[in-house]
Amino acid sequence: MPNSIHPNTQTPPTSHMSRRGLLRYAAVAGAAAAGAPLLSACGAGSADGKGGRDTVKLIHAAKDPLVLWAVTYLAEDQGFYKKEGLTVERVLLGGGPAALTGLLTKAGHVNLSAPGELLAAVGKGRRLKTLLAHTNSMPSLLVVSKAFAKRVGVTADSDLRDRRAALGKVKGARFGITAPGSQTDACTRLALKQAGADPVKDARIVPLQTASNSLAALANNQIDGFVAVPPVAEKAVIDMGAVPLLLNQTGEIAGGDRIQGMTMQARAEDVDANPELYRALVRADVRAMQSLVEDPAEAGALLRKTRFSQLDERIWTYAWGLVQKSWGSPLVSQDSLKAWFDNGLITGANAAEFPFDEVVDMRFVNEALKATGWKPSSAPV
Repeated sequence: MPNSIHPNTQTPPTSHMSRRGLLRYAAVAGAAAAGAPLLSACGAGSADGKGGRDTVKLIHAAKDPLVLWAVTYLAEDQGFYKKEGLTVERVLLGGGPAALTGLLTKAGHVNLSAPGELLAAVGKGRRLKTLLAHTNSMPSLLVVSKAFAKRVGVTADSDLRDRRAALGKVKGARFGITAPGSQTDACTRLALKQAGADPVKDARIVPLQTASNSLAALANNQIDGFVAVPPVAEKAVIDMGAVPLLLNQTGEIAGGDRIQGMTMQARAEDVDANPELYRALVRADVRAMQSLVEDPAEAGALLRKTRFSQLDERIWTYAWGLVQKSWGSPLVSQDSLKAWFDNGLITGANAAEFPFDEVVDMRFVNEALKATGWKPSSAPV
């Protein structure tokens, strides 16, 4: 299989593609339009687990459709939720903190988000669970403005050591995040630390709520860079000439590839009261993930049609190839949550006293894996 990607390629050979190849492809891929609206199926009934068609509210930690949620989109589009007697309503909230607040205030049955806010909340006494991994790591690209890159003398093709050090060369540089405690906040702080910079003293971290706001802020020279998941940062590269510096999922942000990515989160009291509902929800997602891992081309073609039809074809191809590096197993490991503590991303909680056994609840995933006979090759230890 060749290492280059033709613009018409449907599923790029990312397992053989270098970082430089990916970034060069992104730079010439073309502009991305806004993502297609989410297709919510809202039906009668409530999530009482007593049979019939249950409506389950899924909280998303963003207001735009993201490739990161391919598993849950596929579970709906391939009919796995329907087979479980479920219909879903998607509650779109801006950023991880807002999404967790939505879960705690019962705006939804589960929260689909990175676990940073959950870990902090559990440290303060909240009883929450992670039930499934939607991604095992977080595909994130850190980009900086063309002016900033020129100022520090770095390009996308610079040596990794130089690209890592670039963020520490300008005192007071401004970096946009969605919200404090979010995944974008975590990756930004890790990138600054590996550059020898103090995220508090040497930089300005600016909460902007949404990825769209980060794009606008970069365009208006209000920030020098930001971290985003596909396809937002790629849009900055293409439309604004932003310089892509670091890819998290390939280990270029030290420690960032180890931290747990997107998870399904729930209130412990709800899981205890209605285990059959959560069992059905997890079972549907596991089946969707299996289909995605075993046939990413078919899964991608469906999502392209149902969720991302307005996205430029070349950007979609790049983003879909990039995200393949971030999933493979529905299991959440305790180590992937502990990594949030080890990297100094959780305040007000002590990893040594943290109830990992209670928070990591993989019983429904293990049941689903046994029922399907699927043995993920990248299952965490």
